[in-house]
Amino acid sequence: MFFNSGFALDGRHLAECDRDGAMVVIDGYHGFMARPTDLSSIADRVFYIAGGYKYAMAGEGACFMHCPPGWGLRPRDTGWYAAFGNLTNAQSGQVGYSQDGWRFMGATFDPSGLYRFNAVMRWLADEGITPAIIHAHAKALQQHFLRRISGSALFANASPVVPADEVRRGNFLTFQTPAAQAIHNDLKELRVVTDVRGERLRLGFGIYQTEEEVDDLVQRIDEAGALESLPVGTSSAA
Repeated sequence: MFFNSGFALDGRHLAECDRDGAMVVIDGYHGFMARPTDLSSIADRVFYIAGGYKYAMAGEGACFMHCPPGWGLRPRDTGWYAAFGNLTNAQSGQVGYSQDGWRFMGATFDPSGLYRFNAVMRWLADEGITPAIIHAHAKALQQHFLRRISGSALFANASPVVPADEVRRGNFLTFQTPAAQAIHNDLKELRVVTDVRGERLRLGFGIYQTEEEVDDLVQRIDEAGALESLPVGTSSAA
């Protein structure tokens, strides 16, 4: 899932990477708990990293990495936890690493993030909420927003980076426009938090938001657009 567009790759794209013994690493930050993810067919040849921040709603301090068996047995940089699985073996002058994913472990850490992560996962399971349900809800909010934003003065020169009918997308919309920074600033004044990267403006949609809140967002965007259209030196109170 590309952070600067929202476009989602699928397993077919990995075929281009699987050559000459390349090590494939998938950054799951914008995909984990945002879209259904099934890596079972490629789990033996890819690393997958993600964590509890953002879509998993567990905050900072919780992350994980899936490690394919037999890959990278001598990490270049790691922590002393990585040797735990080898402590009982005779030392041979080289640091001995575990033979599984523990070889990439760091050192002493605060486990409270893991407790939050486990609590959130249990809560979602108890409620029957899956990544597919979360993604469907976010997509519905996106489509509602795109319908409502049609004709908006503020977004008149902004175009979606990922087309509205593209199913390979994440839970945020990215718009390309030279006015991205200005729109970001205008909406910030109206207590709307967006993300801007160069000429790209990102708006995220989550399970904790409703259509009514999207309607409120559109009203604020219309208000910002009306302010932008005022002649220089004109007060909105006038």
